[in-house]
Amino acid sequence: TATDDNLAADGGYVPLLQGKEPVESMRLRKQLFETTWQPLEEQLFAIEEQVNNIGITEVCDFVDSSYQQIESKEKGQLAQPFAEIAAAITFAGVNTGDHGKLFQSLHDQLSERGHHVALLESQYCSSLPNLHKGILEQLFNSLYAGTEAGDKAGNGAFGGSKTVAYDLGLLKLWWADTVTRDARVGSKKAVVILQDFEGFPPMVVDDFIRIATGYCDAVPVVLVLGLATSYECVHQSLTKASLSMLNVERFNLQRSKQCIDAAIRSLFIQSGAILSFGAEAYKSLLDQFLLYNFSIAGFVKKLKYAAMDFFYAQPLSVLAGMLRPAGNGDAQQVSECPIRLSHDQVELVRMQRSVQQFLEKRAKKDGGDAYLRRALDDDGFFQDTVLPQMVRRLAAYRQCYSIGIDAIVEIQKVAPETLQKPIRTLHYYGMGQQFDVCTHWKTLLAVVRRMKVSEMELLLQQLCPIASRSTDADWELVADGVSISQLMSSAAKLLANPDDPAHIGAHDHTEPKKRIRTRTEMEQCPFLLFDHGASDAQLRALEKCCDAIEAMLKTCLGSYNEVPLSEIFYYRHSFLLDTTFSAQPRAAVQTALSKSHYYINCECCAAGDAECTSALNQNGHDSDDEEQRISPTMHDTSITYRLHQECGRLINLYDWHSAFSSVIEREPRPVAPSQAEIQARFMRGVEEMRFLGFIKATQRKTDHVVRLTWGM
Repeated sequence: TATDDNLAADGGYVPLLQGKEPVESMRLRKQLFETTWQPLEEQLFAIEEQVNNIGITEVCDFVDSSYQQIESKEKGQLAQPFAEIAAAITFAGVNTGDHGKLFQSLHDQLSERGHHVALLESQYCSSLPNLHKGILEQLFNSLYAGTEAGDKAGNGAFGGSKTVAYDLGLLKLWWADTVTRDARVGSKKAVVILQDFEGFPPMVVDDFIRIATGYCDAVPVVLVLGLATSYECVHQSLTKASLSMLNVERFNLQRSKQCIDAAIRSLFIQSGAILSFGAEAYKSLLDQFLLYNFSIAGFVKKLKYAAMDFFYAQPLSVLAGMLRPAGNGDAQQVSECPIRLSHDQVELVRMQRSVQQFLEKRAKKDGGDAYLRRALDDDGFFQDTVLPQMVRRLAAYRQCYSIGIDAIVEIQKVAPETLQKPIRTLHYYGMGQQFDVCTHWKTLLAVVRRMKVSEMELLLQQLCPIASRSTDADWELVADGVSISQLMSSAAKLLANPDDPAHIGAHDHTEPKKRIRTRTEMEQCPFLLFDHGASDAQLRALEKCCDAIEAMLKTCLGSYNEVPLSEIFYYRHSFLLDTTFSAQPRAAVQTALSKSHYYINCECCAAGDAECTSALNQNGHDSDDEEQRISPTMHDTSITYRLHQECGRLINLYDWHSAFSSVIEREPRPVAPSQAEIQARFMRGVEEMRFLGFIKATQRKTDHVVRLTWGM
């Protein structure tokens, strides 16, 4: 139909606001999603590649110098009765879904360095001949890749012919005849990568190591084992004889946490992201990564789903067109809205709680009730004047938040190691807790107040360049309008010249504190206990610097809920992310069995439900009994599931069958079902219950089964 064609042409986007959204607004949402997500995805992949290259480069360097290290170790020693194979044991982490991309990058970089590489998976190497076949085919094809000889090698001489006996003797002949012609043969290696070592049969790998040891004098074989669990798996799988033939080096390719930290800093903290995450949604995004699989691909999918939901289902996502991405902590540029908002969209913006608070505060400064009345009544004034002010306020908050997090990172560097948190945790504290409530912020401020004068000078040298990035005058620290950069530069100058009254505290004419301190002063100013060589003026300046740092952090790390338009630009649908990516199959199966007519859309079950409901109401039963009724028109498995919920831990099969028969016999059929049919249907229902994991057989009583699940 024409409607389906239009829907397909618009990429599935439909007019929102009960169909009242303008078509140009709908198409702008589609355009903004494409222009926002594509560079975001490229940025994520670039970060992942950059972080993973650290571990991959280490493995490549080991391969380059592997047999040189073995020869250097054997100098001055007696010749060993056997040769050793260079082996790299790489721990790639539990995120097995990302291993394919990771080891493919390792394969490509080794190939670029001139090595011949074979990348193998356990599903294709269930036996030693299959393992040899995969190694030989990939190594032979790596030399003739993209040439006519390569096609012949893949299809004839060395490839898929069943008559070829796949043996490492072929590799020795091929290496001596073909590879040694290259002048760089001394630096080339034959690298065999076992991507998922745990999936390979231990005896197959053990036999391969024993056989390859006999050829390593002629062919420099390097073995790379990819692990997803732990290094102990290698010792448990291989025999001691095989392990003694390996010259092992350990490497850690799991850089998932470092990658996530870099992504969070780049996307959410450096004020360059169009869409940010609220506290609950960010917690859901982070928990899926930390508590399940450490999968970067899963993190990207969840992030993309949130972006799709934002642009597909949020009619005010068109306001994202007013922001231009920025990087390195710079403030985002604000422009006019690409389209004119409709009256319904303007009203929806006015209904946001943060917008109402902004208008009330702004009305006290700009004309009182007249400004407020015009902002609420005049759509043109609201869109041309008020809306850009709110977006600029949002951009200024994001820039100051970036400054606050960077300042916290610098403070953590001088704090004890136990107080140092990763950037992902710092961002969660900044999003989820008020500054006055967050325990971590208070602990770091206590560390600052215990600093000596020399330590404070070094800290201010790091904080002043960070604070100088603040360029928006809309954010003020004190009543007289001192900006963040001015406050920190004045604090540094005061600490350098504590006797100069021209800096912070010049208006404060109180006398300097004396050497005699009270207990209260010691509790409030702990630095007085640690810097005995400082003068009273220096201690006074030190206290002012501590207050300035606290004031800066308190302003920069304020709650995003107080920022206008935070309901729009901070994604909050955590429940949608949890239900989509944190599947609960048991709850879904139990719900489907207990309310099967909603799933299969059965008219007879619905009619039976209506009759049972009317009968229950006539008998004076509560409406809650509707959930417990069992209709004979229900599916057999649903009936057996409902009946088993009424039993205890042990279920008597005869009593279960009797109850099932009493329900089936009430079926509205011309001919009543026979006992043989009822028994067959019951047996099928019981087997399906056992297959789904609700019951199991027991040896204690042969005519009983054990119930395994409770609840629902």
